[in-house]
Amino acid sequence: MMADLVRQFVTEPWVDDLDFSGMEPVKTKFHLPGLPKRESDLIWRIPIRGGEDLYLLVLLEFQSEVDRWMVLRVVAYTCLLWLQLLAEKRLPAQGPLPPVVPVVLYNGPSPWLMPVSLRELVGLPDDSPLWKFQPDGTFFLIDESRYAKEVLEARDSLSALVFQLEQCKNPEDLSELLSRMIAWLERWPEFADLKPVLAEMFKNAVSTLTGDSSILSKTLGLLEVNAMLQTNIETWKQTKRLEWMQEGRREGRQEGRQEGRQEGEAKILIRLLQHRFGHLPAWASEKIAQAEPPVLEEWSLHILDAPTLESLFSDPS
Repeated sequence: MMADLVRQFVTEPWVDDLDFSGMEPVKTKFHLPGLPKRESDLIWRIPIRGGEDLYLLVLLEFQSEVDRWMVLRVVAYTCLLWLQLLAEKRLPAQGPLPPVVPVVLYNGPSPWLMPVSLRELVGLPDDSPLWKFQPDGTFFLIDESRYAKEVLEARDSLSALVFQLEQCKNPEDLSELLSRMIAWLERWPEFADLKPVLAEMFKNAVSTLTGDSSILSKTLGLLEVNAMLQTNIETWKQTKRLEWMQEGRREGRQEGRQEGRQEGEAKILIRLLQHRFGHLPAWASEKIAQAEPPVLEEWSLHILDAPTLESLFSDPS
């Protein structure tokens, strides 16, 4: 899954030089003497064709708000990874540090507009001689919200299907999406071990989009989830229609109350104006008919102060 994500969404030329067949996970708990315990999200060691290794540091940001200081966490985890490798004697005593590529996968609803480079956070002018003493750090951002549905559908990728699932807002779209995922897995049987995980993801999506939490307690595979979707989709449609109708009635009652209040205040204002100024001309009646309740109230309060009908409407303050 991680190899698929990198191949499809990390648009860098060096990705072609990675040997994904030899990638292996690295422990993410950093327990170093004299330092607080830290835990990153995912770290993979991936051989580079040519003999070296690259460490892929992946931070998963499944949150509603972007993090301005994410790049600081990235730099901290990168340094902790190097220190951990040195402490475990996994690097040659006189050898260079292996390259680390941090990737942040963000699936929040709003676009990521925060810095992706430490240089963007340091308060120095571009020509400052202090730049050479500042640590550097940049991460590669995968912002799911920036990929349109059409773009994801055009990619023959499991990661793209997962992104579509996380972006899905309508339970009626889940069945077609799940059918496409099942068809993809049939073409790529080496991903079969992910079926239970993907089934859980669809169960959570169904629960979130329909409000039916009972599905979470059921042990279902992908095919069973698909059958359940086919069986219940019409019921969910009817429930949604009922909710829309109830919401429409509530809005209608609210609008009715608003219109009734406006009509009542307009009638009172007309009576007061007729008593003060006599017969109302057509233009005054039109102004009253078009005015909102707050304006009608203002006019009512200033009837006694206005010397003429024209002055009342020309200056409601």
